[in-house]
Amino acid sequence: MLCFTMVVVMLMYIIWEVNYFLNVAFVIAFGRLFDKKRKLNETTTIYGFCTPSDVDIFLRHMNNARYMRKLDFARFHFYDRTGLYKNISAVNGHALQGATTIRYRRTIPIFTAFKVETKLVYWDDKTIFIEHQFISTNDNFVRAIAVSKQSIIGLSVDDLFKGLEGFEKKPTCPPEISHWLESVEISSAKLRKKD
Repeated sequence: MLCFTMVVVMLMYIIWEVNYFLNVAFVIAFGRLFDKKRKLNETTTIYGFCTPSDVDIFLRHMNNARYMRKLDFARFHFYDRTGLYKNISAVNGHALQGATTIRYRRTIPIFTAFKVETKLVYWDDKTIFIEHQFISTNDNFVRAIAVSKQSIIGLSVDDLFKGLEGFEKKPTCPPEISHWLESVEISSAKLRKKD
């Protein structure tokens, strides 16, 4: 029986990214147990630690791909704590990652604790924009800043925000997002010409 269990666990690790799903479950459960509900205009925070499985081939700092992975956990936590996930799932809708931009300012060295602060910075009729800051806890330095464009499928953003607090005043589009969206549109137009 023990041998069978070990084979099943090994197959799960080969076929699926088990640690990813365990981490998602942990972040959501931890948030529900120890973190209060948040308004849409408030910042949520998750914590991380750069382990040997996070580093690049030089074994000194976090791999660029790991930043994107951590964004998933931060986003799921934000959705759950603000009530966005509840509103999306109530109508069988989806939030689809449409684009992400990230700017690395300084590496996160191995064995360094950090936090990811997440906040809603802008929205339009079909899309929300979420900013994530990677901050090392020992010096409070912003190591990287990412913005993700989340396309809302199956409901409008107005319906997504229904019953939630903190979205009463729509912010003006930050210049960095406005310029980034121009770049995304130019890229999309170029690809449409090829198709």
